[in-house]
Amino acid sequence: GWVFRDPVDPDVLGLPDYFEVVKNPMHLAMIEKNLQNSVYKDLSTVIRDTKLVFENAILYNGEGSEVGTMAQMLIDRFMADFNKVIDAMKTSKEYITPEGDVCSLCSNQRRLFQPTVLYCSGTCGMQKIRRKSFYFTDRTKSNYWCVGCHEKLDDNESIPLDNGNEVKKKDLQKKKNDAVPEEAWVQCDTCESWVHQICALFNGRKNKSAASYLCPKCHLKKRVIGELKAPDEPLKAANELPHCQMSKALQKGLESTLSKMYVDRAHKTGKSIADVEKVDGLTVRVISNMEKKHVVRDEMYNRYSKHGCPSEFPVRSKCIALFQKIHGVDVILFGIYVFEYNHSCPAPNRRRVYISYLDSVQYFEPKCYRTSTYQALLVEYLRYVKERGFHTAHIWSCPPTPGDDYIFHCHPSKQQIPRDDMLRKWYYAMLEKAKEEGVVLETRTLHEEYFDNKGANSTLGKASDPTCLPYFEGDYIPGELENIIKDVKADEDAKNKLKDKDGTPQTNTMNKGGKKIGTRSNPGELVNVSQDKVMMRLGHAMTNMKQNFIVVHLLSRDFAAAVERGDDVSGWTEADEGMSSAKRPKIGGKNSPGMVFPGMRRHPSGRKEETDDDKSRPIIKEIPLKPADDGERKDGIIKKDDDDVHSIGSITVSLGPKDDNLANSFGLDDSDKSIKDDGLDPIALDDLEPEPFSIRGGGGSGSLQSMLDQRKSSNKRGFDDIEPAIARYADQTGNERIGDTSDPDDPQEIEMFESRQQFLNYCSHNHFQFDELRRAKHTTMMVLFQLHNPNAPMFVAQCGACYGEIIHGTRYHCNSCANFDLCEDCYKPVTSGEWSSRGTRYQHDSAHTFAPIDMEASEDEQKNREERHRQVKLHLELLQHAASCEGPCSINNCSRMKALLDHVKSCDALPKRSCKICTRILVLLTMHARMCGMRRHCPMPYCDRIREKMNRRRQLQRLMDDRRRQAQNDLYRNSATTIP
Repeated sequence: GWVFRDPVDPDVLGLPDYFEVVKNPMHLAMIEKNLQNSVYKDLSTVIRDTKLVFENAILYNGEGSEVGTMAQMLIDRFMADFNKVIDAMKTSKEYITPEGDVCSLCSNQRRLFQPTVLYCSGTCGMQKIRRKSFYFTDRTKSNYWCVGCHEKLDDNESIPLDNGNEVKKKDLQKKKNDAVPEEAWVQCDTCESWVHQICALFNGRKNKSAASYLCPKCHLKKRVIGELKAPDEPLKAANELPHCQMSKALQKGLESTLSKMYVDRAHKTGKSIADVEKVDGLTVRVISNMEKKHVVRDEMYNRYSKHGCPSEFPVRSKCIALFQKIHGVDVILFGIYVFEYNHSCPAPNRRRVYISYLDSVQYFEPKCYRTSTYQALLVEYLRYVKERGFHTAHIWSCPPTPGDDYIFHCHPSKQQIPRDDMLRKWYYAMLEKAKEEGVVLETRTLHEEYFDNKGANSTLGKASDPTCLPYFEGDYIPGELENIIKDVKADEDAKNKLKDKDGTPQTNTMNKGGKKIGTRSNPGELVNVSQDKVMMRLGHAMTNMKQNFIVVHLLSRDFAAAVERGDDVSGWTEADEGMSSAKRPKIGGKNSPGMVFPGMRRHPSGRKEETDDDKSRPIIKEIPLKPADDGERKDGIIKKDDDDVHSIGSITVSLGPKDDNLANSFGLDDSDKSIKDDGLDPIALDDLEPEPFSIRGGGGSGSLQSMLDQRKSSNKRGFDDIEPAIARYADQTGNERIGDTSDPDDPQEIEMFESRQQFLNYCSHNHFQFDELRRAKHTTMMVLFQLHNPNAPMFVAQCGACYGEIIHGTRYHCNSCANFDLCEDCYKPVTSGEWSSRGTRYQHDSAHTFAPIDMEASEDEQKNREERHRQVKLHLELLQHAASCEGPCSINNCSRMKALLDHVKSCDALPKRSCKICTRILVLLTMHARMCGMRRHCPMPYCDRIREKMNRRRQLQRLMDDRRRQAQNDLYRNSATTIP
C-alpha cells in the first residue's frame, strides 16, 4: 500500500489535470494522523475516507490499469479485515464500558501532538535534527546540537544559551529525537474524573498546581442547585484587547464591507437582509507593532555599498490578527505580517509596504464569506496605508513548501496548501476589488517595473543595478541576489585567473556607465549603458514566474518618483495626485533650486546664468496672478475650461520655443507687460495688484489675499518660503495633504509575535496546534492570556531619591533636569534639604522647580504616548552612555545604570526573566540590539549575544524562505532560459 500512503504531487508526477479529475483527494497518511488525533467520530467516516483513497486511484487511472487493479484488491482486503475487527469488538466485554482511562468529555484516551521539530544551534546552519537520531541539549532544553556540531564544541569554553546563561560541554545531555508528546490531563475535584486540558479549555499557567478545577459536567450540576461561585478572574476575550488607530480603521472598514455583502446576497437569493446568513463575533486587532532594522545581506552589501546600497533599512513590523467567536470561544483564524518602510527609510524602500506573510485556518463561519472577508481585510489595510502616505505595496505570491507553516502551527489535515496559480489568482482577485473601490490605481509586476525595456519603466526611469530594487526581508530578491552574486564572483575570479596566466592586465568587472550624447552644454542622456550582470541574471531568473511578483500602485508615479529622488513632498496634496506631471506647475522664483534646465548653470551667487545654447532650450515665462471666475475669458480673465492654469503669485511655465502666440493659450494678451522677455527673472510681487482669485481643480475656490500679502514682505521667494502658505490654502479648500507615513500607534513589544518564526517556535515548543477546532480554541485562549497579561510596565518613572517606582499618587518632575522625579514621600525632605546628610542622591539643587503630575488622573492619550516615547528614549540613551562611561560621571543616573548592568551579570536567577530587574534591563538591551547598526562587534553588554540569538531565528526564517524560493524556481525551471 505504499503507493497510496503519501499525497499525490501533480508537479512531480507530471499529472497537470489530477485535481480537475479528483475533486476530493485523500491518502493513507492523512487517515493515520486523523486516527491518532481522534478526528473521526464514528466508524463510517473511517470507512468512507479509506475507500476514497482507492476510489480516487481507480477514477484517475481506470479500472483496467495496474494501479486500478491494485486499488480494487486493497479495497476488498480492507473491508474483509475491517469486518473481522468489528465482530471482535462486539464479542469483547473490554470495549463495552471503558472506565478510568478515557476523557469524560471526548471519550478518547491518548491524544498525540505533532512531534516537535528540533533545529541545531551549532555550526551546521540551523539544520533539522532527524527523527530517531541522537542530539544534545541543555537542562532547560532551549538549545540543541546535532552529533556533528557537538563534536566540534570546545571542552573548556563556555557555550552561550538563548536564555542568557552559559553551559559547559560536559553538562549537555544526550537525547534521542523519538518523543511523541501527549495531551496533558486534569482531574475534577468534585467527581474525580480525568479530562484532557484542551477539552476542558484549562489554562495550566493561570491555574497553579494547588488550584481547584471543576469539570463542565459538575459545573452544570452546581449551577442548577445554585452552588456555583463566580470566577475570581473571568476569561478575557479578544474584543477586550486594546484598540489602536489601525485596528479601528480595519474593523470599521471590514464591517462596512460585510454589510454590502449582506445586501448583495439578499438581492441574489431573493431574501430580506434580516433573513440572510451573517458573520458574527469578528474582532480585528494589531497584536504586534515593533521597530526593527532589516540588515542587507553580506554579498549584496559588499558588492554594492560603494554604489549607494545602504547597510540597513529601518522598518515597522506588524502582525494583524482576525478573531471570531465560535461556540462562544475566540479562535484566531487569519493572520498577516506586514513591513512598513516610512518616509525616513532610505530609497528604494522609502514609503513602501511589503505584505510579507499571511495564513489562515479553515474554521471561519459561515464558509460562504470566508474568502471575501480575508480579501476585504487586506483591501482595508491597503486603504489605511495609502491614507498614511505609502505609495506602493509589494506582494510575493508563493505558497509554503510541504511541511512548512507560515504563521499557524499545524493546519487542519483537510486544509490543502494552495497551488501556485490558485494563490496568485486569489491575490489578483483581491486587488481587483481594491481597484473597484479606488484604493489601488494600477497593478503591475516587478519584472514590468524594473526589467522590461532595461528598467526604463521604473519609478525614476532607470534600473541598471540591484540597488534600485526594493529590498524586503523574507522576499525572493534578497536570497536570490546572494546566490547570483556568489556565482558572478566565481565567474569573475575564474576569468581573472586566466588573465593572470596570459599576462593580460585585469579590468574592473563592474559595469561602466556608458557614454553621453549631445553638446557640451546640453549633454543629453546616457547611451550604450550595459546592464549590470547581477541584474541581468536576476531578470532571467524571474522571467517565467514574473506574475508572482506583484507591485501595487497606491499613489501616482509622479509622487513616487519625487519620493525616490528625495524631494520634499510634505506639501503634496490629494489634488496634485489628480494632475499629471505635465500639467503640474513649478512654483518658485529666481532662487528656486529646482529650476535648473539643461544648458543653464548656477552662478556662485545663486543666480542662474544663460549659456550659449539658450536659444535651443525652452523659454521660461513668469505669469502674474490674474483674476478668474466661472465664465468665459473677458479682459484677461481665464476661460472656464482652462484647467491647466494653477497660478499662485508667480509661477514658472515651460512654453517651448519662443512664440508670441503661445501666451494666448494661458489667457494673456499684449497688455500683460509684466512678462519678462528673457524668461529668467520672475516678476516682483510689488508690481502685481492682488485681486480675488479661484484655482481650478484645487477642490474649491477662495481668496489668496493673505498669501499675496505674505509674499510682498519677501520679494522673489522660492517654493520653500511659500510652502506653508500653500499648505494652509490647501487645508482651506479641502485638499488634504498626503500623509507623512508616521505611525499614530505606539510600538508593542510582544516577544512571541516579534516575527512569524518566533510565533511558530512559541506554538511548537508549547504544543499549541491548529489542526483541530478544539486545539485552535485552546491555543487562542493561551495566546489571549499572554496578550492580556504582558509583563509589568517596563518603563515607569522612578524616584531619584528612594529609587522606588512612582505608579500612584503624585509625581514631582524637575523642570531643569532631563530625567529626575521625586515621589510624594521624598519630595519635601529632598527639596528642603532635610535629607541632604543621607547621601548625594538625596541632595538636589534648591534653585530647581518641580511640576506636580497626578498619576491617577486620566491624561490625554497623545501626551501619554509622547511621555512613554520620551521615557524609552531616555533610558536607551542612558544605557548607551553607561556602557561606555569609565570612571566617575557627573550624570546623576549613570552610576545607577552601571549598577543595574552589574546586577544582570551577577544575578543567579534562572531564567533571567524571573528577576524583575534583569527583565527590564534585558528588554532595553533587546530594543538596542534590534536597532543596532554594528555589522560586527558592539561594545554594548549582551548586544552581540542577543543579536546572535536573533540571527538564529532569522536564519530559520531564511531557510524556509530559501526552500520556497527554490521550490518556485524548480517549478518554472523547465521553461527557464539558459543564461550565457
